[in-house]
Amino acid sequence: MTYMSILSLKPKNIQNIPPVKVLWQTCEQPDGRKLFEQFKLNKGAIGDVFVNITKYHRGENNFIIEVKNAFNKKLGHELLSLENNKTKDITGFDIKVEDEYRRKSFRIGELLRLGSIMEMMENKSSHIKITSKNTAVYFHGKYKFEPDITAFNERDCVLKSIIKDTSPNFDDLNTRAQKLLQEAVETKDNAPNQRDLCTRTNALVKEYIERALLEEKPEKKHPFNYGFNMILRSKTVEQFKDFFNKIFENQGIDYKI
Repeated sequence: MTYMSILSLKPKNIQNIPPVKVLWQTCEQPDGRKLFEQFKLNKGAIGDVFVNITKYHRGENNFIIEVKNAFNKKLGHELLSLENNKTKDITGFDIKVEDEYRRKSFRIGELLRLGSIMEMMENKSSHIKITSKNTAVYFHGKYKFEPDITAFNERDCVLKSIIKDTSPNFDDLNTRAQKLLQEAVETKDNAPNQRDLCTRTNALVKEYIERALLEEKPEKKHPFNYGFNMILRSKTVEQFKDFFNKIFENQGIDYKI
């Protein structure tokens, strides 16, 4: 079953539970950052869960989104930075679901991701930037994160991953990756062209991820050997608002983009 086919699924035993309205609090001026208040969701087999964002004990602008069960056991977290400036820049440092709660049907990782997306939209941040592990690229790609590669070495490593993929349906992308890597070698002393190659590589990798996500278990069939920077822009969320609103609805959250 591909990701798009499970997008419309909602656990049968929580079909008739009313969605939960998300409430917001604003930090005291001159701060002005908005944080969602703790809310409770019913996750069927694992019961009620509580989602909250609080100030992290390290770093002036660091916050942690946590999902806990009724016994106050942490099921997962996302550590992020929400800058106290005009742009309210967001950088995601770490997102993790505890091993026993990584079943797809629980969708705890998705719940954490929705938390940071709400923070981005309510604080009018332009984007969320992350550095993805190679094994997490497709998780982030499901939620419209795109490659944001600017380092030349990182670019070349990712291109080599695509070149290693000899799947028939990826022949064209393999060929394009080979040409980009060859051009990178031939123009290694041309800094403007090297930067342009990063832009073209980002476009290629985005297409590669989107195509791989149409298949079951893309992380197994089309693995990346290296992680890389990724970005989710608020304008992308607005562009695909129906997609995101459906995910919020399926999680039982009353929130609209």
